[in-house]
Formats: sequence, structure tokens, C-alpha cells
Amino acid sequence: MGTYDQRTVRLLDSYYSPLTQELARLRQRSEENQVPLILRETENFLVPYLRAKQPSHILEIGTAYGYSACLFATLLPHAEVTTIERSPYMIEEAKKTLADFSCADRIHMIEGEGSEILARLREERREPEKRFDFLFIDAAKSHYRDFLVDSEELLTENAVIVCDNILMHGLLTGDADDPGRRHRTSKKRMFEFLDYIKRREDLSVSLLRSGDGLAIIEFHDPTSH
Repeated sequence: MGTYDQRTVRLLDSYYSPLTQELARLRQRSEENQVPLILRETENFLVPYLRAKQPSHILEIGTAYGYSACLFATLLPHAEVTTIERSPYMIEEAKKTLADFSCADRIHMIEGEGSEILARLREERREPEKRFDFLFIDAAKSHYRDFLVDSEELLTENAVIVCDNILMHGLLTGDADDPGRRHRTSKKRMFEFLDYIKRREDLSVSLLRSGDGLAIIEFHDPTSH
């Protein structure tokens, strides 16, 4: 990220206001412990977007400390949030988070591998009224395509899908170093994911630079123009 971009981010961040002090404390704890969470710029996009969309059943893949799940539940007091996490450490930390949040009764954390949990949810949520109208993907970058495909049967026809960190903190563009090419597989699969969603004629896709890059995906009928 260039100097101009860094200054821009600092300027925009200086105008950031957390929704609640609970969320402010959780953001501070996550950042101090270097735990991944949505960037302030990403949050500034999602808050008015979700207020406009008003989803009622949210599915999140990647809980971490639970920041975004708590943000969604705080912002949308009528919404139920189901969030999936596989890391035992993150699960324990998220449990601590949820124990302190007043909205925790509407957040349901499921522990385990995403693919296995999504398969189970497809069996449990066959009825249309049990489907999700918002999907937030913020987990292993090399599995974004699998997460999307495995979730499709769980979504309503008008569902919105948001995928975070598609720029992988500069790795995708080469603006960040990758010593030992440790992330080469994740980069390759992220490019494949972006190519895949742009090729699908039944998806409306917007790729945004906001935060660390967002993919906004909606379903549409390719025969209707």
C-alpha cells in the first residue's frame, strides 16, 4: 500500500465511530491480539448497507473473536446470526466474547470444519423459511469458492453474499511481499474464485476496493434483461 493510501486510510479511520462501547472494546482487544477482524473501512460500508437490506437470517463463515457476528446482531435487533468457526482457540475466545454481549442470545456459534457444518445445515434447513438472506465469508481464503458453492442451497433467492479480504492485504496485487511464497496457493485459489464468480451468468458481482477488498454477490436470472 502506497503512502497516499496509508494517509487516506488514517484520515478515514479518524472519522470512524463504533456502534457501541461493547464493540469498541472488542475491536481493541482483537487488534491488540492481532486477531483478524473486519477493518474499520469495511465496517463503515457494511453498517449502512445492512441497514438498507435488513437481513433477518445471517450466516457467517469465520467467527474469530466474534466481532462481526456481534456487529450484525447489534445493528439488526431482529436478526438471528449463525456463525461457523473451526479453530479451538478462536472458539474459546468467541465464547468469552458472547458471554459479555447482550445480543448473544441471537448468535449461534457452530464449531467445526466449514464444509462439514454446511453439509449438515443443508439437511437441517431444507424448508425455505429456514434459509439465510445474508452470507458473510471471512475465513480461509483458499476455500472461498467451496464455501460459496456449499452455501448456495442454504440461501434465499434474494440473498446477498459478501466476501471479505479478497485483496489479501496486498498479496493478490503484489504490493505485499510473500517470503518463501507461503501464500502462493491461497493467491492462486483467490484468483480462481474471482474468475469463477465473474463467469457465472446467474450471479451479479461487484468487486470493491473498500477495506481489504470486498466481493458483493447477488443471484439473478440471466434470461431477464
